Amino acid sequence: MSGDIQNAVLLSTFQNGKKKIRIILHQGSIVWDNVKPPSEQNSLPIENIIAVQNSYLRGTHPSDEKQFDLNAFTIHYAERGKQAKWLYKSLKLKHSDPLQVASWVKTLQNHLKCFKKRPKHLLLFVNPFGGKRNAMQIYEKYGKDLFRIAGVDVTLNVSQRKDQIKDFLISHCLDMFDSIACVGGDGTVSEIFNGLVLRECKLRGVDPDDINENLPKPRIPVGIIPGGSTDTIAYCLHGTTDPTTAVLQIIFGDSLGLDLVSVYDEHSLLRLYASVLSYGYLGDVAYHSDQYRWMGPHRYDYSGFKKLVMNKGYQGEIAIHSESTKVEEILCRENCNRCESCKKTCDVDCKWHTVSGKFFMVSGANISCACSRSPKGIAPYSHLGDGMLHLVLVKHTSVFNNIRLLLRLSSGGSTIEDLPFVQTYTAREFCFRAVNAKSKWNCDGEVQQQTNIRAKVRCQLLSVLSRGCPLDTPKKSTCCGF
Repeated sequence: MSGDIQNAVLLSTFQNGKKKIRIILHQGSIVWDNVKPPSEQNSLPIENIIAVQNSYLRGTHPSDEKQFDLNAFTIHYAERGKQAKWLYKSLKLKHSDPLQVASWVKTLQNHLKCFKKRPKHLLLFVNPFGGKRNAMQIYEKYGKDLFRIAGVDVTLNVSQRKDQIKDFLISHCLDMFDSIACVGGDGTVSEIFNGLVLRECKLRGVDPDDINENLPKPRIPVGIIPGGSTDTIAYCLHGTTDPTTAVLQIIFGDSLGLDLVSVYDEHSLLRLYASVLSYGYLGDVAYHSDQYRWMGPHRYDYSGFKKLVMNKGYQGEIAIHSESTKVEEILCRENCNRCESCKKTCDVDCKWHTVSGKFFMVSGANISCACSRSPKGIAPYSHLGDGMLHLVLVKHTSVFNNIRLLLRLSSGGSTIEDLPFVQTYTAREFCFRAVNAKSKWNCDGEVQQQTNIRAKVRCQLLSVLSRGCPLDTPKKSTCCGF
């Protein structure tokens, strides 16, 4: 922000409805309170303003052209509410002197022009088949008007089949867009970043099937408006699955670096994932719940209960590549120092070691995997951009212990870290080899058929539009199947 704009000071008294308020602009914030008692002071950082617009005169007939009211303007802004949610609000102000109004409008609009990273041309993908099949309604209700107010030009693309979004991003020109977003679940988000990374590989001549290659980082940031069944990625980014919050995060234009994990078989790249790659219980649930899609999100609870009672275990051998397998109990929150320090380098000296056994579940968690069903997630101390995943190994045990595990996952007050049959390791990379009976892998909600895999963390490979997860995350939950 330039010095002249930053140092601008304005002080005026405006009419706000039936109240007179005193309002001051100083040092990047607007502060206002009532002229008459009771005193009620409010503070608004400039970066939380969405738009500043002149008001219109009320027309006498619908066919009349709209005319500006030179004595009134509106400040559209956002403020953080309870449980990590952001709220849209507006402040309507009137003044008898049009010069006062013009001065405030021009000054505030000049402030907003300094936020260069705010999206202007957004490519928005809508998945009408995910979750409750209401993605378009979510956009119409929560996104359309806010994007219009913020002056964001939105190009809608409604997907009709699996992998259509990925294929589109690989093959189409994106030069006209400065940001990409979606309304959908974790599978839709996965299609976007898989498409963007493969696109960059194609443009730069990088072989994505070579695990030793450094995968190129997409230039375009990605926004996520939740519209799926669990929306784990959106929850971990914003601390909530509230659509308004997600839309506002896109409008603000602030971004975070998100690790992605590339998964390979013996020959090629299978896919990249952002949340979790899980074998055993969650892999079985994802595979068998697909036949119950008519049940909607409840299919996971139904399939989860069936697999819980069956209590099937799988023999496996896991090689872990890390400089230290110890988990530091530090939560990833907005302005995270750990993630910030990893922007400079993620290169460290690592060693391999092997763990073998019979497992109820093996999960490579790239993020905490928290959601409304599991407020702390399977890996509560996993970070968005520290270049490491948390490998959670749940030994094959009794049905009673499995129930203990799921109750912990659904609890907002405890974690699974201290359960005696759960081990958690940090890893830059890991390999898994099945022994005897085989399960499936659940990769960001999608079933992966290959059993023997190798997974490698790609540090902050994706820029996501978010200010991060605040400390006041929701604690209530209901779950039995995770």
